[in-house]
Amino acid sequence: AILTIPTSLFAQNRYRCPTFDLKKHQFGFGVSTTLLDNVGSFNQYLSNVGYNGYAFSLHTVQSSLFAAHFDYQYRFNDSWSIEAKLKYKHRHTVQTLSFVSDGNYGLVGSLNSVYRDISVPVTANFRWVTRAGSSFELFAGAGLTTLGLSVEKPATVGFSDLQDTRANIGIEYDRSVDVYGVVGFQFEIPYGAFTLKPFVSLSYSPADNGRYSVTPVSPTTIIPGETTSVAMHLCELECGLTMQF
Repeated sequence: AILTIPTSLFAQNRYRCPTFDLKKHQFGFGVSTTLLDNVGSFNQYLSNVGYNGYAFSLHTVQSSLFAAHFDYQYRFNDSWSIEAKLKYKHRHTVQTLSFVSDGNYGLVGSLNSVYRDISVPVTANFRWVTRAGSSFELFAGAGLTTLGLSVEKPATVGFSDLQDTRANIGIEYDRSVDVYGVVGFQFEIPYGAFTLKPFVSLSYSPADNGRYSVTPVSPTTIIPGETTSVAMHLCELECGLTMQF
């Protein structure tokens, strides 16, 4: 006699893949931070301001960003989907100001600034499902971000020279909203009723969007006028984690 096993039994014992329990609508939340914050080509906020005639230097020694986001993903099929995030970005920057005046060198001190913005990236995602039940996604798209939505007022500092030179130090943005492109990849790891999604992304805009500035405000000053850093543009290499349900 030949032993026959119903094919339905094999179907019941197959691994459970996310494809079999596909959710068209997925919601989530997550956090992220930037990578390579000490590399100027990735962190444009490391720009400095210097003026040889008065010999002062505004040096950015630290600039770090973290973000929190809400996430929504709509799946057309097993492979393609659209994903959107509503992100809150919080950047903390530390700068030191030094000068040479009347033959004397001085360190004015450290300046701490906080920049808060909102961004909305939207991407098209393509995924590959593994036999282990997880998946890998590539994504690309575009987004909008505010610039200077919430910025501390410029700090007024004194240079302690014979002319009683004082200046405003802050950041100037060319526009209030910026358009940027975004590319990246992420993993999809099922974990009970939730899905964990670690990701890496690069947000980039080639258009200049701001610069640091030092502007004299005292009536007697050696600084002839406003001095600015090189123009900066949006460039953020992020890693983070999203939890979807």
